[in-house]
Amino acid sequence: MDILESQHRKIVIVLVVVILAGGGYWMLKHFHPALFLGEPDLVVEPEAALPVPTPPSLTPKSEIAVHVTGAVRLPGVYYLSTGARVHEAIEKAGGGTNRADVHGLNLAAKIRDGQQIYVPEIREIPDVGQNALVPSTAKGHATPPSPVPTVSPQSSVRRAAPSDGSRININTATSQELQTLRGIGPALAQRIIEYRQTSGEFSTIDDLKNVKGIGAKTLEKIRDSIAVY
Repeated sequence: MDILESQHRKIVIVLVVVILAGGGYWMLKHFHPALFLGEPDLVVEPEAALPVPTPPSLTPKSEIAVHVTGAVRLPGVYYLSTGARVHEAIEKAGGGTNRADVHGLNLAAKIRDGQQIYVPEIREIPDVGQNALVPSTAKGHATPPSPVPTVSPQSSVRRAAPSDGSRININTATSQELQTLRGIGPALAQRIIEYRQTSGEFSTIDDLKNVKGIGAKTLEKIRDSIAVY
């Protein structure tokens, strides 16, 4: 009988221990779950994004090339800043020679890239026993002035300056002078001047048709009253 009671006590003790151990395990797992978790997985940080290269800013062309020829000391191709004027290009080429006739040029006109500037020479021709100086239309050659078109160094047809001065040079004429032409009012005169300032001098009389408002009919009315030199 004592042996049986001793075995019962042992069983009860084992059960109590098991119950206590199970209860303690449950409590720890419930209130401290971190104790039963393994080591945290390796966290891979995302790579920093590579900076996107920014395209170089587009800046306007700072230089233009111009070919200066004719009666200048150092003819050739020169580079000037954008917005340069005709007189700056001539100065860059060493200035005009003692035979240069710059009065027929618009020295204040802006230069465009790739433009050719021809500086004409003056020459002497007999005029009733006196020598008259008139612009030359061909470099190094003395030919009498004529309204017949001649070929300039720009390979453009230009009309020589008339000897009687009756024709109006559309490359240098003022607004008032242009308005003396048939069919040319203040608005058209201003457009002609603006065209010279933005596009350069007229190479031929027919270039007037590039001015808005001047068509073939208007040009024919004034053709015999104008010249390009």
